[in-house]
Amino acid sequence: MIIYDNVLMWYNIEKYLGCYTMNEIFNYIDSHAEEYTQFLKKICSFEATAKDKKEIDKMLDYISEFALNKGFNVERVPFENCGDFLIIDINKNMDKGSVFLAHTDTVHKKGTFGYPLVKIENGKMQGPGIIDCKGGIAIALLTMESLKEYGIKDHTRLILTSDEEVSNVLGGKKEQQFFKEKVCGFKNALNCETTKNNEVVVSRKGILRLRIDIKGIGGHSGIEYFNSSSAVLEAAKKIVALESASKQGGTTYNCSIINGGTVANIIPNECSFVVDVRVVNVDSMKDAEEFINKVANKSYVKGTISTVTKISSRMPMLKNDETLKLFNTLSKISIKYGLGELTPVESGGGSDSAYTQLAGIPSLCGLGGSGDFCHTNKEYIEINSISKRAKLLAAFCIKQGI
Repeated sequence: MIIYDNVLMWYNIEKYLGCYTMNEIFNYIDSHAEEYTQFLKKICSFEATAKDKKEIDKMLDYISEFALNKGFNVERVPFENCGDFLIIDINKNMDKGSVFLAHTDTVHKKGTFGYPLVKIENGKMQGPGIIDCKGGIAIALLTMESLKEYGIKDHTRLILTSDEEVSNVLGGKKEQQFFKEKVCGFKNALNCETTKNNEVVVSRKGILRLRIDIKGIGGHSGIEYFNSSSAVLEAAKKIVALESASKQGGTTYNCSIINGGTVANIIPNECSFVVDVRVVNVDSMKDAEEFINKVANKSYVKGTISTVTKISSRMPMLKNDETLKLFNTLSKISIKYGLGELTPVESGGGSDSAYTQLAGIPSLCGLGGSGDFCHTNKEYIEINSISKRAKLLAAFCIKQGI
């Protein structure tokens, strides 16, 4: 009987490790892909930027009900100035495995995509936030359902934030503490942000946003032209100075949201603009802030004065030894199970992966749906990438659990 038990034990291990069982879980994902495509279509019907708490919370009502019906544990964390956060778990009391990340807010104002909101054509689905990052929500949940069905014992978690697109400024200190507590102890963090086919993000730039406000001397454009000081002209010269300092592969300065002037025949006495800075490391962020203040303090147009206000900042996600080790493991698994060779990429966009990395958790990003044109009204996801990425994440979680 002991021998029988041992034989049975080894049979179960072989079945757990074998390709046949992985094929079973892949078939399960394929058979449920259409359900999650419809789930994605539904959550795209909630058009919500980070500041639209009411609409995001309505979306979370739907996601919570969906997850509960799947037998997941759901915890809702209330926030005052942004939509609530969700924590969705399987095997909550077991050893911790992977934590998935995604976000519910988009950059799109209501009506940007017209109606119908979601359009499907030639294997592509178009809609607000569909790859950034609602497709990632569908992929993570499909992965978790397949793992639950498969019987994996690791504690797997999905965290949904609601102010990612505004560099997490609305959640305040509570949000920073949230990340530290809710990712603590997990083996790795896999962010289901947008990507392109077979790419995985191994680093992301940090983000610094500042506003420069300029005061000049107004006057009649025909009578007092040479006795006035144009705040708009000063802004233009500062913008040229900042943008000219941008470097490929390094720090970039994007100047936008320019406000100045009232009517055409008055020299504008006020102007403001926002600088969006992308940096590769913390030192570069400090250097960039010093440079912006230097440009702001210099008056290119006599009689103008400028002030700088810091709006937000987000640390970079660094490419380090832990990141590359995690990527190499993921890539080997992808090749082994016929999902293709993965390409590591370095992105100029920021993400919540910066916070999981700061919490000491090895992190990868860009594990969501494949598509293009994020942050535009052409944003789309390749529908077949939903099941493909779910297979990759499931295979990774299973192999690391052995």
